[in-house]
Amino acid sequence: MNTTVLDKPRAGLLVPVYALRRSHDLGIGDTAAVVEAIDFAAAHGFSVLQLLPVHETFGDHSPYNPISSRALSPALLTLAPNEVPGLTHAMLEQAAPESWLLQLRSGNVRQQAVHALKTHILLDAYFQFRELESPESQAEFAEFRQRQASWLDGYTLFRLLVREYEGNTEWADWRPEHRSYESAAAWLLQHPARESLESLRAGFAFIQWIAWRQWKAVRAHAEIKGVRIMAEMSFGVGLNSADVWANPSLFDTDWSLGTRPLAHFDTTQDARQWGQNWGLPAYRWENHRSSGFAWLRGRIAWQREFFHACRLDHLRGYFRAYMFPWPGGARHVEFSALTEQQAAERTGGLLPRFVPGPDDEPAAAGMNELQGREIIGHLIEAAGEMDLVAEIMGEMPDYMHRTLEDLQLANLSFPQLLRNPDGAIIPPSQFRELSLVTYANHDNAPLASLYVQAQAEPDSRTAEDVGALLEFAGWNGPWPAALDDELLGKLQKGLLETRGRLAVLMASDLLGVPLRFNLPGSYGRGTWSDRLEQPLAELVRHPVYGPRIARVAAWIDESGRNGATEGSP
Repeated sequence: MNTTVLDKPRAGLLVPVYALRRSHDLGIGDTAAVVEAIDFAAAHGFSVLQLLPVHETFGDHSPYNPISSRALSPALLTLAPNEVPGLTHAMLEQAAPESWLLQLRSGNVRQQAVHALKTHILLDAYFQFRELESPESQAEFAEFRQRQASWLDGYTLFRLLVREYEGNTEWADWRPEHRSYESAAAWLLQHPARESLESLRAGFAFIQWIAWRQWKAVRAHAEIKGVRIMAEMSFGVGLNSADVWANPSLFDTDWSLGTRPLAHFDTTQDARQWGQNWGLPAYRWENHRSSGFAWLRGRIAWQREFFHACRLDHLRGYFRAYMFPWPGGARHVEFSALTEQQAAERTGGLLPRFVPGPDDEPAAAGMNELQGREIIGHLIEAAGEMDLVAEIMGEMPDYMHRTLEDLQLANLSFPQLLRNPDGAIIPPSQFRELSLVTYANHDNAPLASLYVQAQAEPDSRTAEDVGALLEFAGWNGPWPAALDDELLGKLQKGLLETRGRLAVLMASDLLGVPLRFNLPGSYGRGTWSDRLEQPLAELVRHPVYGPRIARVAAWIDESGRNGATEGSP
């Protein structure tokens, strides 16, 4: 039963960490910016701050394609001498001169540059820490390494090898002795430069210790302010991740996870044809079962260290997964114009499929339900007092509804997907109470974008959805030429008046701007990089956004959703 975030009506704000801004950041949102976001939330009645996954990424830097199920992103850490033992102002100035920082802070996040820069600075700080820091600090670091050894040993060896291969995480292309944890550990034992390599490996552990310290401090600050933090656990991990490399028996790398085509998402053309192919390896649940789902339970326990609640990405996948017999990314695009017959000719007869099976076959649906209940039961048990919110929306088979109710698990509710037979959105009083209600998350177009698209394409599905949303919000007049303050306010107020315990506004929908964080099916550089125009504290003083923020704060108070009480975690 959800009792931490959904204990009473609350309002939440969703913003990815990387999208935040603060003065003197290094071109990306960081833990210090999250602290500022917590202060902003508390001051305006938001008692929940929702974040995306915060784990380390490479390549397109999608937070849903991490290179580790546990390792926290170095790019999201605050680099300051008081935050990182061993770090000095001189080291920062030498590695990141102000002229470069001005470029990094302008426009979108340059993920590749920022990740490399912060990793470099943190490793330099480690070597200073090792030589100069107190025995007490070094003992604390050693204790962290020992306590987290079950995942940290594999991760640090993997990161050492990624550095050896100049940033290439595709371990299947590495030399044979590096393609498994066991053989790589034996290689390192016999290496003539073992001492220096082990020191570098310890540097990667140091980065994770700093991350652990900073995120623990973020949680403590949130509790002082009476704000709960909800982050997210991605459904899968990257094919080229430390987890798949170190635990190959837990994954099936011949199949890629994804979703079938979804009518309620706007996507890329190849995703419209076949669905989203995330390029993530499928799970071998039979092998997870033999260990009591230890790997999965460990992921949840790690989230519990830092967050009060966790959104479970793609809950449907725990019941049954949709798998592709070809990789994601550019390879998926190659199939975008193919028929089923043409695709089968390329794959030896294999086509995308559900495992255990499709929901419209009674026997398969029964197996799906048994699998989902077992796995989700382990997640709930491992979560303890941390609330779980299921990312599952739209139409669900009966067995998924039953599972949510029987396990008292909250889920996402998108008004535009909750329709009566006549096509109208259900009344606010009919929303599931144990739910997170929102108009959009990272994968959805914000209200401002939907409105422009609906105006341009009046006969489209988007226009139909926007029309239903306006009716739901009580807008009876003609559509204004643009999403003005009055209409935006009606929509925001309508969300807060629903029965769902937690009503969350994505930052874009709080401000009424077309800032979008992800287009499903897109990949590569330039994705997952859009940022807010200004720090949240400056947006409060903005002539347009400031009054919008103030109105929402007043409506939160009026709706009884102001749950932020300083000093009450």
